[in-house]
Amino acid sequence: MVNWDDPSVVAFCGFIYNQIAVFLLGFFGNHVLTRMDIEWSLITRKRRFSPVLIPYLFGRYSILVTLLVFVLTNRFQTKVACDAMYKSLAFFGSAASYCSTMNLGIRSYIIWKDMNRVVVWVLSLGCVAHAALVGLQSSESVTFTWNSQTQACAVVRSSHITMFVFYLYTLIMDLAILMLTVAGLWRKGALKSTIGASLSEQCLWYVVGTFVVTVPAVVLPALNLNVIMNVIASMPATTLSVVMSSAAVLSLKPEDISQATSSATMMTQSNERARGVMQHRRHRRHVTLTTNIILESHGDSAALESSFGVRSHGKTEESEETMSTAV
Repeated sequence: MVNWDDPSVVAFCGFIYNQIAVFLLGFFGNHVLTRMDIEWSLITRKRRFSPVLIPYLFGRYSILVTLLVFVLTNRFQTKVACDAMYKSLAFFGSAASYCSTMNLGIRSYIIWKDMNRVVVWVLSLGCVAHAALVGLQSSESVTFTWNSQTQACAVVRSSHITMFVFYLYTLIMDLAILMLTVAGLWRKGALKSTIGASLSEQCLWYVVGTFVVTVPAVVLPALNLNVIMNVIASMPATTLSVVMSSAAVLSLKPEDISQATSSATMMTQSNERARGVMQHRRHRRHVTLTTNIILESHGDSAALESSFGVRSHGKTEESEETMSTAV
C-alpha cells in the first residue's frame, strides 16, 4: 500500500501537478491563439458586444491567467504572498468552471424566458448558488505558505469537502441544463430543426465530456489521499470544460438561438391561429346547418307554401279586377 502522506510521495505528486499545469498551459494557450474569432470580431467592430459573451470571455482568460501565473511562480524562486496569490488563482479557476457552465446555461435561459418564468427563476437560483460555491471554494479550498528550504510556495491544507461539493454541484448543474435545453426545445417544437438539433447535441456532448473530466475532481477529494491529490484533477477538469464550452459558443451564436426559438414560437403561434380559424369555420358551418335543420323541422312547409300561394292568388285577383274596371 502506498503511504500517500509520506513526504516523498507528496513531493512526487507536486512534481506531477506542476507538469500537468505546464502541459495545460501549452494546450490551452494554443486553443486561445487559434480560436480568437469572437475576440477579433469585437476588436474590428464586426460584432457588437453583448452581455452573454461575458462568461465566454471571462472563463477563457481566467483559466489562462491561472495557468500562466501558476507555472511562472513555480519556475522563478521569488518570495511572494503565497496564500493570497493562490487563493486568487483558486477563485479564477473556480470562476472559469462556473463560466463554462454558464455558457450552456444562457442557452437554456434564452429558450425558457418567454415560455415559463418558474423555470427561469429556478435556473437563476441554481446559478446564484453555484456562484456562492465559487466564493467558498476560493477561500476555503487551499492554504499555501512560503517554504524557505525549497524557495517555493507549498500547500499546507486543502479542504477536500469544499472541493467535493463544488465539483459535484457543477456536474448536477450541467445535467440540469441539458435536461432543460432538450425539454425547452421539445416544447417549442424546435427539437428537430437544424439549430435545435445542434443545441441538444452540443449540450449532450458537453455534459458527457465534463462528466468524464470532472469525475476525478469529485472522487479524489472524497478519498482525501493527501493535499496535492485533492487538487490534482481540478485544473485539468476546469481547463477541458472551458475548451468544450468555448467550442460550443464558437459554433453557434446566442443570437442564432434567439432567432431559432423565436421562429419556433412564431410557427407554433401561427399553427394555433390556423387551428383556431379552422375550428371557427367548422363551428360556423355547424351553426348554419343546425339553423337550417331547425327551420325545416319546426316550420310547416305546407302552410308556408299555402300562405305564399294565397298571397299571390289574391294579388292576381286584384290585378284582374283592376284590369276589368279599367276596360
